[in-house]
Amino acid sequence: MDKKSLRGIYFEKRKALTLNDKLILEESIVYHLVDNFSFSGKVFSCFLPILSKNEIDTWVVINKICVDGGKIGLTVWNMKTDTLTHRLYSENSKIELNSFGIPEPINGEMMPIDEFDYVIVPLLVADINGHRVGYGKGVYDRFLSSCSKNTKFIGLSLFDLVAPIDDINVLDIPLDACITPAKCIFFEK
Repeated sequence: MDKKSLRGIYFEKRKALTLNDKLILEESIVYHLVDNFSFSGKVFSCFLPILSKNEIDTWVVINKICVDGGKIGLTVWNMKTDTLTHRLYSENSKIELNSFGIPEPINGEMMPIDEFDYVIVPLLVADINGHRVGYGKGVYDRFLSSCSKNTKFIGLSLFDLVAPIDDINVLDIPLDACITPAKCIFFEK
């Protein structure tokens, strides 16, 4: 199936999740993340959830990483250039919605792109080869292609992996791992 078809299907599936069902799925995802990755001394890039789109709530992940001694850079989307920058998250971070309703930090130290050990990558669904379906603008693929070759990309998916996506191209950056409610899957590159 192609990305456009999968995007439509999984937007609807995600929208149909009840709050209780989503909380149960998120709890399992956090369990697998904690079980498979060490946070102490590591630097993470993470997105904030767009609650109106029923995205996975990353606040639990962000707080767990900070409590366990990791650092978090929260994404800021430049809509003119379709690029991402990051601000260091702290207890003093102020979060506001941008004009698209995406929560972003408006203060905090800017973080260099080569500092990240891990990037928590948003997605609607991922396939068995580690390719993901996002919102279709390529913002994350451009960001991931600029990261250090040692940076690991971790997708968080409310749904199981699907069969290989039909229309993958050279600009699509695969994940190193994807965490679903059932397990953490590592991909070979």
